[in-house]
This record gives sequence, structure tokens and C-alpha cells, in this order.
Amino acid sequence: MRITICCLLLLPSLLRAQVIEFTWPNQPCATVLNCDTGCTACNLPGVQGTTFMGNNAGFLGVDVCPHPVATADNALLTYGWPVNPDDAYAVLITGLAFTPTRIDSIVIRHRSGPDGPQRLQVRFGINQNMPAAVLADVPVLDAFGSSALADLGVVAPEPTMVYGYFSLLLQPYDGAGGSWDLDAVRIVGSPAATSVPDMGLPINARRMPRFDALGRPLDDQRTARLYIDGTRRIVVE
Repeated sequence: MRITICCLLLLPSLLRAQVIEFTWPNQPCATVLNCDTGCTACNLPGVQGTTFMGNNAGFLGVDVCPHPVATADNALLTYGWPVNPDDAYAVLITGLAFTPTRIDSIVIRHRSGPDGPQRLQVRFGINQNMPAAVLADVPVLDAFGSSALADLGVVAPEPTMVYGYFSLLLQPYDGAGGSWDLDAVRIVGSPAATSVPDMGLPINARRMPRFDALGRPLDDQRTARLYIDGTRRIVVE
């Protein structure tokens, strides 16, 4: 009874969604971003789960400068984006899932600075370092707004892996040298349903042959002996 009660108490926490959220606050941490004209920002998720967690964001081929947009909160001003999407220029966000986790949604809060990129290409993959699949190509507004994606699949380890992982690739483009400003990225996951093997006995289990404790088949006439019946129970008669 005590074990059952404990399982029931833990059930809500196992079923609830887990979140990885980047907001790049103005506070020290193990991995920081800074620039000469801006401030310092923590480059780790401020919120993450126990079995679903994110790594520090990577920036390929571009300059990054944190600037405050609210008290203790920064947006990342990024410069150097090409006219067309190019694998050499990207923001790369990765995360780990130690149990099968469905990616329910990804929300990206961003804007274009003066002469900045006018479009954002979003690529996503599971157990892929540089995903090729383009999930969205959206316009970038001058004011902060959110681009949302939903139902992105299940992150689970492959047979030779300890954990599964996802890769999110953000590629702004089509600008004239201005900045693309990234304020926040929120990734929501929930436990994925897994199949449970059927351990039940066959329907005709009662008709299965009987064997004694030494594995010898028994005839239909029961005697005072020990045997194993069709339901795998030890019977003494």
C-alpha cells in the first residue's frame, strides 16, 4: 500500500510538461556572453527539467552582443547574417532527453533591427547535429514578436545511445547588415507514451500440457504429486 501511494503521488510530476527556456538574463553563470558595447548575459537555460535539459546556445559565423530590454533581462543583438541561408551562419540550440520526450512546442521571440534580416529559416532534427529539414520560413518584424512551432516529434535515444537529443537551427537572412535580435527561446516537452509488452498468458492457457517439477509430462490422471499447471502455478495434489 505504501508503494502504491508513493507512485500515485509521483504520477503528476511524471506526466507534467518540462520546459527548456533561454532568456539570457544579466547575471553570472558558468557560460556567459559579452561584448565591448553591451553587457553580460548568461548563456544557459534559466528553466529546464530533470530529464529534459538544454546546452548553452552556439553562434556560428556571427557577432553577438547582449543588450538589456528589461530589468535583468537581455536580448541578443546578432550581426553578420548573409543574404541567403548559409550553414556557416546560424544560432544552434541543442538539448538532451534522458527519457522519451515529445517536443510539444518551440516559441522564438525575436525582431529585426534597422536594416536587419527580413526572414528567419528554422531547421530542426532529432539525433542530428546539423538538421537539414526546414520546418518554417517566417517573416521577421521590426518589433518583438513570437514565432511558434508545434508537435515536432519524439526525442528518444537510439539503441546504442544513453540519451536522445534535438538540434534547433535558427538562420536569419535577407538583410542589409543590420542586427537580428533574439529575446527568448522556449521549448516545451512532455513524456512520450511508450508501449508495454503484453505479459498475459494465452487464452487457451488451461489446455496447456502439465509437467512435474523435473519437467516430465504428466498424464491426465492427477495423483498426489507436485506439478506445474497451465497457469504456471505449482500445484500439490
